[in-house]
Amino acid sequence: MTLSNSLDIIPRMGSGVIEHCHATRAHVDKDIAALAESLRGCRSRRISLSYISWLPLEILTAVFTYIVEEDTFKSPTGTPRPNGAPVSMIITHVCRHWRQVALECPTLWASLNCVSANCLDMMLERSKKIALVVIYRSPGSLRKCFQQILSQLPRIKFLQLCSYPWDVNRILDCLSSQPAPLLQSFKFSVAGKSNFRVMGSISDAVFQGRAPLLRSVELMECTFSWTSCIFSGLRTLDVRRIGSASYPTLSQLLSTLRRMPELEQLTLGLSSRISEDTELSDRVPLTRLKSIALDACTLRNAVSLFSCLAFPVDVKIALNLAPIGSCLSDLFSAMHKDPDGSGPIIRSMRANLSYHTFGVQFGTSTAFKSKYSWDPHNDDILLSIQFKCSSSTRKPPIIFDMCQMVPHRQIQSLFVTSSLVLRENFWRVGSTDLPELENIQLSGTCNMRSLIAVLQSGGTQSSDMAYPSLHALEFENIDFGCGEAEELQDIAIMRAGHGVGIHELRLVKCRNLVDDRVQFLKEVVTDVDWDGHEEGLVGGSGSGGGCLCHICRDESSGEDYMQALLHSDYDYDPDSDAYSED
Repeated sequence: MTLSNSLDIIPRMGSGVIEHCHATRAHVDKDIAALAESLRGCRSRRISLSYISWLPLEILTAVFTYIVEEDTFKSPTGTPRPNGAPVSMIITHVCRHWRQVALECPTLWASLNCVSANCLDMMLERSKKIALVVIYRSPGSLRKCFQQILSQLPRIKFLQLCSYPWDVNRILDCLSSQPAPLLQSFKFSVAGKSNFRVMGSISDAVFQGRAPLLRSVELMECTFSWTSCIFSGLRTLDVRRIGSASYPTLSQLLSTLRRMPELEQLTLGLSSRISEDTELSDRVPLTRLKSIALDACTLRNAVSLFSCLAFPVDVKIALNLAPIGSCLSDLFSAMHKDPDGSGPIIRSMRANLSYHTFGVQFGTSTAFKSKYSWDPHNDDILLSIQFKCSSSTRKPPIIFDMCQMVPHRQIQSLFVTSSLVLRENFWRVGSTDLPELENIQLSGTCNMRSLIAVLQSGGTQSSDMAYPSLHALEFENIDFGCGEAEELQDIAIMRAGHGVGIHELRLVKCRNLVDDRVQFLKEVVTDVDWDGHEEGLVGGSGSGGGCLCHICRDESSGEDYMQALLHSDYDYDPDSDAYSED
């Protein structure tokens, strides 16, 4: 049959056949829908038989609350999810049981973490009258809904906002429109380059002067009055990168701190010089202070402030300083007003040395539990000082000068990370100043040549040996020069003969180190911990295929050696084999 003949049949088909097809399809669709509903019911019953469905409601609610709190306070960026959906809404889409539990728990809906304007009404309704936690770290998401959010100011207990400069004045108007009787923590920052001339100031009008529970304030890139009501009765104060109009005189700053007798955490950014418009009378007592951090601070400002404060001897101090000068001893005298009094024992020292910045930390433990940061969260680190280097201060032994000013020191562990060439004088000064040192850890792009040279020196008595108490060495990310593993072995043998042996050796990601050399070290050191990392330092065709360790480079290229000297920690004296400290 041809196509044209087939098409001729279609008009002759009765309408009853077509209606029958439609009816049959409708029955099939109903059967499919019934099967889908039956399948959904089976899945629901299967979920109800899972272990988590048998948890008591109190435990399930606690789990959901933990998830929401983790998402709220530990979100790394604070940026909203797609469509601004809160994590509590995601929980309701898992199963009917979870949805019912979540909807009956207002606390899950009280955390507004970058919630979009579309979801705000739902969140506020489901949270009922529970106190709100509001966090908007993204100014883009805040500007669309800050009026709606701040209309709930009397309900908010935690408020963190990041605003564009052009939205600041309108936000301040909203913050001044109502009291904040439940507010405990207030964080406000301005993104981008702030034009302080057109931005309003946080004054006594904020919260209508009524925030009786406020205990924590953090302000960044904004202007404010130091007499504002928000600066009373605080336990945490963090103020950084403020406008010149808000920069305090010394008397203003001290007057503000006097209104905070229970202050525990203090962080200030004092990059411009404080006007010393007052003479020191009684120091401001901060008897409950636990930590103080000065960011982008001049040395003079730090000395002026510490001279006017009285705080416990175990306060944790962190300083990020501009280039330091000759009054370094004044700083330590101001920080430690009674160096002969009681205080925690300092047992470890860490130095982080680069061309532009030096960092020194002192801890009460013999180990550092966290990576280097100028303001560490490790409670064992009582003093952390980071400063920018100038040509006169780019001398690594300065860290040992600072160590001598620290009271109650019994340094047993030294951790050094450096991108500078550390000369022998650095390690010799360390040996003199740290007679009780038991452990040295060296890491970074520096080499161990100078340390080996110092450890090789010494007389016939154990007391004449460099670092007479040393018994543990750790090298991480260090390039071994040809022959240095053997020299390290000789050092271990020599020190063992004088009764001051190396008992522990840890090698992590070291290059130009192979199994055979490590085995030799294991013959003379009791405990050798090597990660098995084998990486050579052989150059390609462009370098002649030779060894690229620092010893072979120095021997084959006088020019490279001179470049290393010119970029090291001292000024090179061409008439001498040593570095000049002048």
